[in-house]
Amino acid sequence: MRRRFLSVLTAASALTGIMGITEAAHAATVRYTTAYDGDYTDIINAPLSIQKFDSSLGTLDSVKIDFIGDIKGDAGFENRSPQASTVTVDLSGDLKLQLADGTSVAEFTPRQDYSYDVAKYDGTTDFGGTSGKTVEGLTASQSATKTYTDNTLLQSFTGSGDLDLLFSATAKSTVSGSGNIASYVTTYAKSNVEVTYDYQPRKVAEPSAILGIGVMTGVGLLVQKNRSLSKA
Repeated sequence: MRRRFLSVLTAASALTGIMGITEAAHAATVRYTTAYDGDYTDIINAPLSIQKFDSSLGTLDSVKIDFIGDIKGDAGFENRSPQASTVTVDLSGDLKLQLADGTSVAEFTPRQDYSYDVAKYDGTTDFGGTSGKTVEGLTASQSATKTYTDNTLLQSFTGSGDLDLLFSATAKSTVSGSGNIASYVTTYAKSNVEVTYDYQPRKVAEPSAILGIGVMTGVGLLVQKNRSLSKA
């Protein structure tokens, strides 16, 4: 009876050794987004917030920030010159994204030129007719991506609550043509920010490992029962 029990115990131990705890083979990803919907851009300083990485998920490997900035505008102009002219609307603005400590994520200047041919002054300054024009929905867009892997900086992205960002915009749009152009341009800015956390998930026990523990528990009960019978 004892030899038989030892063979069962050996087999169960081998089974448990094969099972065990395994680690996920691939890194996991979680994403959060935030946006500034748009406003006049003489000067904008708009705070944005994004959720921090929850360290209970695992170990943070890197943070990628995708920043898309848009300049939108409306313009009107009148050629008051006695000859025809080509009028150009230069839609542009300086856009910035920073971390709360002032670290720059991205800085760029989206720009788009729109040119229009108009006739000589028709006698009425109404931003229309043959010598003027009103245009809406002009756009200029640019994007940038920044990835962080420095452990010290990654700590600032980790924890509970939100991570603070700062979106800034300054308008630079102009209208140009002959020396006698009456004009206006209204500029708006907006932004979209996506933060991607790449991390290694915490180690978890496979279901097979739990089964192996159950087998060992059963063998232990069998040992106790055999000892009781031997004493009897």
